[in-house]
Amino acid sequence: MECRANTTYEAYRERGVAADGRPLGRRPKPYQPPEVPAGKINVTDPDSRNIESPRGYLQGYNAQAATNERQIVIAAEISADTADFGHLEPMVSAAQDELKGAGVTDTPDVVVADAGYWHQDQMETVVGRTIQVLIPPDALKRKGARPGWDGGAFAFMRRVLEPITAAGSTENAKG
Repeated sequence: MECRANTTYEAYRERGVAADGRPLGRRPKPYQPPEVPAGKINVTDPDSRNIESPRGYLQGYNAQAATNERQIVIAAEISADTADFGHLEPMVSAAQDELKGAGVTDTPDVVVADAGYWHQDQMETVVGRTIQVLIPPDALKRKGARPGWDGGAFAFMRRVLEPITAAGSTENAKG
């Protein structure tokens, strides 16, 4: 069907006359790809991307890891995404799958992550699995709350984490 449609179109263009009798104008030039592609290509690892890091941009990947309370890695994934946003629920699922595969029947009680993982829909999905989620809505490098990030879940999480962050800042001040 597509071939027939293309043949019909080619014949229409060849005639050079529209259905109302007007001339079609100049024929479009066929696309000629450039000899050298624009941009940069990593010939040794074409799947990697320029990832923003604290030290600037690096060619590589963004690694995600889920650990237990003893810092033993339960699950790990890599992606070419710069941000951690959107990786919370997939990592919780990967950890649960790995635990199940290892014959562990207990599920995590609490998930702790940094502010980059704040994704309210995914957090609600994880909480729906009866797993508590502790993620600060604000990064430490930001002074104050993000614009529009007040009230609701944001204020609730700040209240929940307030004793933890207060204790952490006291320890940091002592040490």
